[in-house]
Amino acid sequence: MKHFVRFLAFLALAVACEDEQGLKMDSDSAYFPLQKGIYHVYTVHEIRYHSAGEPVVLNYELMSEVVDSFPSANGQYTYVIHRYRRAEESGLWEPLDTWSARVDQKEVIVSEGNTPFVKIMFPVNTSTRWDGNALNAIGSDTYTFIDIHQPLEIGGMNFEKTVTVEQERNEDVIVFWDERVEVYALEVGLVYKEITQLNYCTDDACLGQQKIDEGIKMKVAIKEYGKH
Repeated sequence: MKHFVRFLAFLALAVACEDEQGLKMDSDSAYFPLQKGIYHVYTVHEIRYHSAGEPVVLNYELMSEVVDSFPSANGQYTYVIHRYRRAEESGLWEPLDTWSARVDQKEVIVSEGNTPFVKIMFPVNTSTRWDGNALNAIGSDTYTFIDIHQPLEIGGMNFEKTVTVEQERNEDVIVFWDERVEVYALEVGLVYKEITQLNYCTDDACLGQQKIDEGIKMKVAIKEYGKH
């Protein structure tokens, strides 16, 4: 009888652990996994526009790596992310900057340098809207999900579930064009990012012609990811 009771207890524990693992695997927070040693390598295509001279076209690789963590005031952990850049695949990685990130049951917060952004808000559904600039002084900016739990192929890699966060899409592009999206894959994190931010000429002679004074276009796509 004692052996049977122990067996039932073991079985219950095993089921509970399986449920916890399943919950963890399916949790919305798995769209932004954080753990020391996790790294991502991206290919970046960037065009910088200036009022004087031709646009500058840049192609390079970017790597982000979680290198450390420390306890936060709310009982969660903040993770330190080092970012590196190289001009080509055979080149040496050069330090770029340091970011940080933390995830709780409510949101994903990424500090790009010293500026925090609320990248993802839970739950993940198309009715969820939030202020991505709620924790900084830049000004209110409403983020929303436009695609959720969708398969996506990038760079020859297939991701079974992804969510797309639309950070901005302004419709009046006479003076300024601002479009920003980020795509996150389950258990991977950021896999794609696209930014278009252009200031147009507003002089009488060129108003409405979408003549670019300055700005940037950038596409960031996942190339490799894993854990050291």
